[in-house]
Amino acid sequence: MNNRIPKAKRNKRVIIILYLLISSTILSACEGTVGRREIEDLGIVTAIGVDYVNDEVIVTLEVVNPLASSISAQASSTKTEGQKYVYPQGRGKTIKDAISNINLYFDKKIFLSHSNILVLGEEFAKRGTIDLMDFFIRDSQPREDMYIVVAKGARASDIIGVKAGLGRPTGTYLYDTLNNFSSNGKSINISIAEKYRYYYDVSNEPVIGLVQLKEVVRSDDELKKEEQTAKVLDVAGGAVLSRDRLVGYFDGDEMMGFNFIVGDFKRGTIVFRTPVEDKDKKGTIIGADGVFTSLDIVSAKTKREITVNDGKIHLTIDVKLKAGLNEINQALDVIDEEVMTRIEKACSDKVKELISTTLEKGQKEFKQDSFSIGVTVHQQHPKLWKEIATDWNNIFPEITYDVKVETTIVKIGLMNLPANLRRK
Repeated sequence: MNNRIPKAKRNKRVIIILYLLISSTILSACEGTVGRREIEDLGIVTAIGVDYVNDEVIVTLEVVNPLASSISAQASSTKTEGQKYVYPQGRGKTIKDAISNINLYFDKKIFLSHSNILVLGEEFAKRGTIDLMDFFIRDSQPREDMYIVVAKGARASDIIGVKAGLGRPTGTYLYDTLNNFSSNGKSINISIAEKYRYYYDVSNEPVIGLVQLKEVVRSDDELKKEEQTAKVLDVAGGAVLSRDRLVGYFDGDEMMGFNFIVGDFKRGTIVFRTPVEDKDKKGTIIGADGVFTSLDIVSAKTKREITVNDGKIHLTIDVKLKAGLNEINQALDVIDEEVMTRIEKACSDKVKELISTTLEKGQKEFKQDSFSIGVTVHQQHPKLWKEIATDWNNIFPEITYDVKVETTIVKIGLMNLPANLRRK
């Protein structure tokens, strides 16, 4: 039986295939041309700043300059053309109005979908944010996973445009720096979507990220006087909101306590005073006097338990840590079991202090639950929660608590004995 396809039919198939290939190539070329033209027409935004001044919303944008890359190898005709990013600003009654007004003088159509940072000026945050931020949830362009931070002691326009971290733009720099919080525990990264979720949760008041301008002194003596200091952006700490209004801040150490309380501490360094060794012990290693010891937390687990006695709520926070010995400034024999026990206890005491300081500030200064303790009450005592939910922020400042921390050192580094070793 002959199964071969007739030659005429084979030729017809070849012609059809070639036609489809040529057509798809032409269409792809056309789409590519259109896509390039559209990109060149867009003002791609990488960071957004919002302020409120004299009853007006002021929006400051960080926009990619497409001309900069195309002329990077040659001298630019204008200063603006040579800048990789430009910073247009608009004013209006609403955020959308302010952004639209930017296009009255800016020649690119504003495109917000690539922005991953929203900076709120301090006065804007104190005024309240929810009513004016409806745009960022309702409009299709802004990203819901965009990080939101408060400019501590400054306007958002003071932050947008500050270059740091190898000269990178504000948006990229802040986004990457906030993502480092899992390595140090002194900050927090909260998206717009998460912020709105907290707003509608009666058991919790939100804490969001912050950014502040700081000056650092350069060590190069040959620099001109005006160049001796440089501005950097620091994200240590957290902005505390009451519903949607800024009421204060946690500093970097307090944010470490916060992250331990809520169970979000991933990694970080705990620094504490080196415990004094027993001088009466024979064979004690001595050396230059030191002050501090550093442990690198490699694992942290937080367990919270609510108990109720005679109608009074008591919170127990139980934290278990695994750590590595980073640095010790005193000549201690770290292979000695008693010495290790003292170091572990000193670390546990320091973490207790961080947690207690933060929790007390939440109770006494802010007088509100920023730690989702109400969620724990709801989970463990649902009937009680139904009775107290609407009055929780009045109840929270009065609850009692105790903190338990257990530290286990799982590694001591590359050496058993201290660098400043000297025996009696």
